[in-house]
Amino acid sequence: MHDAGSLTTRQLRDRIGELVTTAETGSFSTGQLSGGTFTLNNYGGFGVDGSAAIINHPEVAILGIGRIIDRPWVVDGQIVVRKVVVLSLVFDHRVCDGDIPSQFITFVAKCIENPIGLLAEL
Repeated sequence: MHDAGSLTTRQLRDRIGELVTTAETGSFSTGQLSGGTFTLNNYGGFGVDGSAAIINHPEVAILGIGRIIDRPWVVDGQIVVRKVVVLSLVFDHRVCDGDIPSQFITFVAKCIENPIGLLAEL
């Protein structure tokens, strides 16, 4: 999706819906599949928990999201069942150092943990 950073939440929703429809028909134009800088890969939809994502040249980063599943997790010294997802962020160090990607993946994790909190950021 080109220029996603300039879209409102509603516009993102609509654009994602359009992309899903296009993906179902397989009718992407060359322009729609080129010129990207970042890939979001939901390999969880294929039943995969984690993966070593590979950056698609000439892009600079990729965020892979595994499936969300119940796992034993330690909370306040007790083992409890929690929903857990594996996120993998791979980025090109020639573009930025680790500080910005670290802030980004922390933001993404917090949004997953507390989706309502995301609304305050938009």
